[in-house]
Amino acid sequence: MKPRVLIVDDSWSMRQTLRLLLSPDFDCAIAEDGASALELARENPPDIIVSDVNMEGMDGYELCRRVRAEPSLEKVPFVFISGHAPRPGIPEAGDAYLIKPVQPAVLISQLHQMLQPRMLAAVAQGQG
Repeated sequence: MKPRVLIVDDSWSMRQTLRLLLSPDFDCAIAEDGASALELARENPPDIIVSDVNMEGMDGYELCRRVRAEPSLEKVPFVFISGHAPRPGIPEAGDAYLIKPVQPAVLISQLHQMLQPRMLAAVAQGQG
């Protein structure tokens, strides 16, 4: 079973590009904004979240803060992909922050590396 990744970006082309790039290794769900991403994550918790930072309404930092506040989601790894450097001193900066353009192999490797402890734990518990 492939790990489930939730891709959050307000750009249709970026969502589709990430989905096409990640779909060989991951079961991909997509959301166009923070509010719909939070709803999707609550309904079907992903194994990892990949999010843009700058989005209308709820930005990526707020999405990360809200995900971390949910008991069922607080341990889900959160990766930002942005065209801008992270703002210093932001506790909601996620578990990884990649600056566009990101090499596909680097992104895929980063996601697998972050998921490895979760996947090993699931196997140990008989869920994998």
